[in-house]
Amino acid sequence: MISTFFFRLLFAGSLLFAAATLAVAQGETTSAIVGQVTDATTAAIPGATVTITNRETGLQRSAKTDDEGRFNFPQLKPGTYSVKVEAEGFALQQNDSVFSGLGQKQTVNFTLRVAESKQTLEVSAAPPLLNPGNANTSTNLNAQALENLPNPGGDLTYPLQFAPGALINTAGSGNDFVGGTNGYGNVQFNGLPALSNGYIVDGLETNDPLTNLNSGLSTNLVLGLNSISEVTVNTLSYSVDQGRYGASQVNYVTKSGTSQFHGNLYEIWNGSILNAANYFTNATPGNHKPRSTVNHFGGSLGGPIVRDKLFFFFDSEWVRIALPIVTATTVPTPAFQNYVLQQLPLGGTDSVNGSTYQPAPQLAPFYQKMFSLYGNTSGTPLAVLGCPFNSDGSRAAGSPPSGNGCANRQSVSHSSADHEQVQTVRIDYNIDVKNTAWFRFQTDNGLQAAYTDPINPLFNAISSQPLYSFPAGYTHVFSQNLVNYFNPGFSWYESLFGPADFQKTLAAFPIVLQGSGANAPFTTLGGLDDTWVQGRRASRFFINDNLAWSRGAHELRFGTNTRIFRLNDYNFSEGAVPTVTYNTLPQFIHGVATTATKTFALAANEPFNFLNLDLYAQDTWKVTPKLTWTFGIRHTLNSNPLNPHEHIARLRGSFDSISHDVNQPLNAAIQTHLGKLFASTPLAILQPRTAIAWQFAPNSILRTGFGLFSDILPGSVADIIDANPPYVRTFQGGLRGTVGGTAIAPGVPNSAVDATVAADQTFSAGFPQGELSCASPQASSTACLPPVAITAVPDGKLHAPYFMQWSLGIEHQFGSTASVQAQYVGTRAVNQPYLMQVNGYQTVCQGCFAPFPYLRPKDPRFGAVTQFSTGASSHYNGLQLTAMKRLGHGLQGQLNYTFSRCKDEVSNGGLLQFSAGAILSPLPGELARNYGPCDYDIRHNLNAQYVYQLPIRVRNHRLGYALNGWQVSGSVFWHSGIPFSVLSTPYSAEESGIVQGGGPQFAGIVAGVPLYDHHAIPGVTQPGTIQWLNAHAFVSSVDPGTGDCNGGESLKSCQFGNLGRNALRGPNFFWSDFYLTKRFPLGERLKLRLEGQFFNLFNHPNFGLPNMVLAGIPGKPSTQTGFGALTYTVSPPTGLLGVGLGGDSSPRMIAFQARLEF
Repeated sequence: MISTFFFRLLFAGSLLFAAATLAVAQGETTSAIVGQVTDATTAAIPGATVTITNRETGLQRSAKTDDEGRFNFPQLKPGTYSVKVEAEGFALQQNDSVFSGLGQKQTVNFTLRVAESKQTLEVSAAPPLLNPGNANTSTNLNAQALENLPNPGGDLTYPLQFAPGALINTAGSGNDFVGGTNGYGNVQFNGLPALSNGYIVDGLETNDPLTNLNSGLSTNLVLGLNSISEVTVNTLSYSVDQGRYGASQVNYVTKSGTSQFHGNLYEIWNGSILNAANYFTNATPGNHKPRSTVNHFGGSLGGPIVRDKLFFFFDSEWVRIALPIVTATTVPTPAFQNYVLQQLPLGGTDSVNGSTYQPAPQLAPFYQKMFSLYGNTSGTPLAVLGCPFNSDGSRAAGSPPSGNGCANRQSVSHSSADHEQVQTVRIDYNIDVKNTAWFRFQTDNGLQAAYTDPINPLFNAISSQPLYSFPAGYTHVFSQNLVNYFNPGFSWYESLFGPADFQKTLAAFPIVLQGSGANAPFTTLGGLDDTWVQGRRASRFFINDNLAWSRGAHELRFGTNTRIFRLNDYNFSEGAVPTVTYNTLPQFIHGVATTATKTFALAANEPFNFLNLDLYAQDTWKVTPKLTWTFGIRHTLNSNPLNPHEHIARLRGSFDSISHDVNQPLNAAIQTHLGKLFASTPLAILQPRTAIAWQFAPNSILRTGFGLFSDILPGSVADIIDANPPYVRTFQGGLRGTVGGTAIAPGVPNSAVDATVAADQTFSAGFPQGELSCASPQASSTACLPPVAITAVPDGKLHAPYFMQWSLGIEHQFGSTASVQAQYVGTRAVNQPYLMQVNGYQTVCQGCFAPFPYLRPKDPRFGAVTQFSTGASSHYNGLQLTAMKRLGHGLQGQLNYTFSRCKDEVSNGGLLQFSAGAILSPLPGELARNYGPCDYDIRHNLNAQYVYQLPIRVRNHRLGYALNGWQVSGSVFWHSGIPFSVLSTPYSAEESGIVQGGGPQFAGIVAGVPLYDHHAIPGVTQPGTIQWLNAHAFVSSVDPGTGDCNGGESLKSCQFGNLGRNALRGPNFFWSDFYLTKRFPLGERLKLRLEGQFFNLFNHPNFGLPNMVLAGIPGKPSTQTGFGALTYTVSPPTGLLGVGLGGDSSPRMIAFQARLEF
């Protein structure tokens, strides 16, 4: 019987697939009610009539029980139903409070009594907590729970944090903050990437297609919570109708109109007067808490247009944020500015690395204009290696000197405004008993203060981010056993970033000047101008079709999920403004560029077309009333990204497989006018899944399952791989560059920036003609091609990333309102992408800094070569414990604890980091050396939420008005420390070092010395910071004081250290939010809700990872300054002040809400 039905399932599925259209949405917006009707002897009652009625809209459906007494109502609108059972000779039974949750299958069984006379038996017992029909791990929150539970910022992704196995990203999640050093992804599950969570609203996928992130817009918050009726978080979902994002799928459904008018009006207000000061603000004399204001307001209205037939719902949400931004900056002192202007015409010797620099009087006007961009430069004097004088004017001692008269450390406070507004309209239509339909239209508009520069507001950037979406749904009941749900959708949005007047910004300062390393102290000047204009426009079409067919003990499902979208990628503008770096303070003094990098693109933006087609078939077999077996298969086709302009170029194979003959012309090595991003992609990714749920005891269930889950590459892979010559050309000048020039400024003699312009002109003229590389001895000295950067892709067919997941768990129910669950979860990620710099070399000595070759790159025709590969993996094992209390005696809540271990070579999908400072790119050819704790390898992790209605019941009307209706609710998060790495200072002596290479340059460990020291270390710990690591336990391969190898220039000394990736742990994290609520009845249905909202209730300072992790030399405090210290605090990834905009949500913040409900 098993093989017969499985064969029929696959055969029927193949017919459906053949007829399927290529436009589908992702997601589950429906629910189901199932059950069995028996008599007092537990014998099945066939032919009983079961009628369900939606309590909110009046929609009815009826069905007859089968030979085993079973009934099934699939593809229902989530909500509360009345279920009535009638059978000849038995008393009618009715349960008026059956809640069918989003994506859930609610089991309701009936035991009928013999009718002595015409009678109706009302059944009011709550459904059991245990669900024997489903082996998936899911968490469901309805609108009431969403309103009661703390949610800083009202973000749609925040409820995910309450699911089992959820790890809140406190490692610096920045969501969509471009150019920041933050991490990506708000929440992470089961050792899998935080970018692999699918966010589906009304069947419409809302992930940002460029990054796969949750798509926050102007405030970077995902707004619209007041319009949401229910959310279900599926973390271990073995149902094949869910996929595309392999870690979790989060389904939301919006509210609808009902037979009664209902709605609300609300405002949430927060001001800085209610907020505590940041820990480091209090720790630093003279610092003050910045001013801020948040107004979050809106309202909704829903009701009937035609009673029991046509309904409407409207919601409007507005956020206004006056954003406080406090930034620690390092600026040149007035005395140092004068000193630089005096030294430029003279030239001199670099006291740090010994190099000699020529006079550069031509740079004086550039420096004068640059210094004019600084405002107040007062602050705390900072000792800097290479500074020749002190703040009192005295000559600095030492060789090299380390005076404190060149740089001041200051804390700068700015304020910028953000606003966003979301409007939602939904119409529901009960056409007849067999047909229902709905549609929703939503707009999201605003203006984001994307970047606020600490030096000059000229460099500020803004972003206007409009979004329009239109999903719809149509349910048709063919028969009581065959129901189809059709769910199309469309969305368009734009997210472009840049200064308000970019030309004015560039006229003031035409480059981005940034220090590289501990001896280059000044805050970057020029903001993020080297990344503007960037962003994307995305048009997406979705259709979801799901056919549910019940036959006896089998529930068959067939469907298709497809996404077609067009991405206009504006990231090809990045690098058009040159980035100039300097490694030492003397280089800054003499106007010398270590590197000057500039990109030249044929077009500022490029279009790409994507198709993601998923087909699935599944059987849920009720083997016995206590045993359910689900098995199915999902087929995925992710198309090869297509550029219709054919502006794709790539090497004729992977970098290792091509010829490195310098006499081969570059136009023979590079394929051009290509339309597809990869040489080949898989036509099918098959994902079999199976799961069993067995109720082996009256109050106990065992669940187990195994499945394969595909994952998709983010759209950003297009601008990573497609940024290739001749369509996108990147050249690097400066001391470490390949095209010459040393002067920092453009438009002056020997300019490093102008050298890149000249190189591009030569390359653009010579490439089509087949000119040879300048590395060839046969090349023309005047027309040869300079080295150019390129990205390579793997040979042959791309190996698509996928995950394997398995679990085994037991759940036990206590009484009618409590349950506990213990579950083992294992995952393995396969074919994870990563990037590797494969054409680097070093100029120190033969055999030094392995694996980099000496003096010459592997292929001198190219500059930096980035190899895109898909060979990384991860392994995760976790124990998850859950205790849940359903509402009873005024209390409900849930607590989840996870103990886990996770190891990988790269984390978070390999392209976007999970935590600030995470290592993504391994050393060339040494992927295995990166194997270590995942960036989210958190040993202990706990989350909890609760709601308690205070048991105060005063009968006196006036006294009860004040004392009745109080409620407290809250959440708690705690986890152990996040892993991070300690690195060596890069080699810089005599302008030598690693050129056009990348990868972690690990530090070494001093044997027998404790790794951690939480006490201030003389000469190391700076004022206003907290020491975390023991600076004497780590040794850099390179002495930061000289730039030379520690121990001298030799094969033995000039090697990377023995410390592994993510070998250290940061501080623990603890956070608690709390709501105090009072409800006032103002009429029969009208209520006033007043609420105090406390975020970080105990004002507990949660310290971020050390941001100075370049080791020094033990015994030389000047090389260890600031190492391993805690300098900032962190918070959950969403907050009242938005996400990634520079506001500080880490101290305690108090907000007040007033809310009218009816």
